[in-house]
Amino acid sequence: MIIILLILFVILAFFAIMLVKDAKLRWLYTALSFAAVAFCLVLITGNAHDHWGMKVKTTTKKVQIYSAQDQNTYGVLAYQPVGTSGREKAFVYKASTTAKEATVAKPDLKTKTAIQDIDGNQAFQVTKTKEYIYDNGFYQFLFGWAGNNHEVKSKQVTYQVPATWIALSTQDGAKLKAILAQKMGDADFISWIQQNKQEAADDPDQAAKDAVSYYKNVLANG
Repeated sequence: MIIILLILFVILAFFAIMLVKDAKLRWLYTALSFAAVAFCLVLITGNAHDHWGMKVKTTTKKVQIYSAQDQNTYGVLAYQPVGTSGREKAFVYKASTTAKEATVAKPDLKTKTAIQDIDGNQAFQVTKTKEYIYDNGFYQFLFGWAGNNHEVKSKQVTYQVPATWIALSTQDGAKLKAILAQKMGDADFISWIQQNKQEAADDPDQAAKDAVSYYKNVLANG
């Protein structure tokens, strides 16, 4: 609507200049029309740059995620640092137990990511989104042309990982795989694997915790 008003005031200014014969009235109507045009431009700029007429709404969504490698006795959350700083990460997991392909969640410029340790044996993705919405119907009617209702201000995605899961960067994953390949001829390692599998049949959570602890130790000392 604000664009329509802007166009109307520009047209009025044009007609005031071209059609009003009285000089004083012509200058008055022209000045008022251009003042209205300027006011519309200020409103448009304020909405586009500072989100005038809008407020921030925060929503939180929590969904369970599943291991990217479901053949293990423990869960795996893989990630790859993104960008030169490496602060943000792309995460790899499965969205359901029946998913054939893993999901690769890549952050954008408005998204921050984190890993959080939690209790239990299930992993979750918690997404906290802050978005701009219009204060009321009047502002939406006035500025709705911009299509910025529900525009994302920021997003925080936290991956909650229990002790039965291991969070691994792709680099650490490759390192761990290489170390374990060397251990495949080690009788003690093979014996531990068999014991861990047997334990998983009786107490899967404890077996998962033991496996995660073991592999973290291997990485730390490898």
